[in-house]
Amino acid sequence: YRDGKRQIQEKMSALMESRKEQMGDLPQIMEQRDGLGKKVAELVQERNALRDEFRQQERDYNQHLREVRDKRQAKAMEERNERQKEWNQQKLVRAAEKLDEQPFVCEMTLIEQTMAFCKTFTATKQTKATEEKKETEHTNPEGSEVLIRKEDREEEFFFVPTAKKKNKSKNTGAKAEGSTKPIKHNAVTFKLFDDLKLDAPITTDDIPGLLEKLEEQLESYKVKVKKWEEKREEMK
Repeated sequence: YRDGKRQIQEKMSALMESRKEQMGDLPQIMEQRDGLGKKVAELVQERNALRDEFRQQERDYNQHLREVRDKRQAKAMEERNERQKEWNQQKLVRAAEKLDEQPFVCEMTLIEQTMAFCKTFTATKQTKATEEKKETEHTNPEGSEVLIRKEDREEEFFFVPTAKKKNKSKNTGAKAEGSTKPIKHNAVTFKLFDDLKLDAPITTDDIPGLLEKLEEQLESYKVKVKKWEEKREEMK
């Protein structure tokens, strides 16, 4: 048994020696491989650590940017709210000031200007009538001549009275012919009446009726102004 065991060990030793001869420097290479593998693993771990650190710094930077952006947006929102608040206050002030503004000023002014325009024709007519009344009535005998005043002697004329009834009819006819006069208009005056939805007067006879219509319009606006004043007091 011992001899057999020894023979087997000798064979095994011979095989191992033969194996070593066949492998040559392979064990050393394997050791170098294992050493390099360990170094690679260490480098991988170092790389992973650097990558994780970079990603963390990147996350921190992005978080910082978000915070800066959020602060900027919050500031912009605050400034916008302040501007909106100021605008609302100004709007309220304008609304309050508007309550004190009479809303029918333009319409009433237009009516008053139109009435003033129309009254210029009635004033001329009344002035002429007054001047006619102021003329001196002469009761000189028939056939006598009337001497006019010195200041009125630019044009000399003679007054030869005839029958009283005849003179009266002539004066009445002249008055009838001269009482109605045409009114000249331009684009401005036509627009004035068009804005009031009234027909422009063609002759001076149209003035009295037109003035009545204007008075009615003015009175209607005065009623509206009174209602507005009552409503304004309630809103205040």
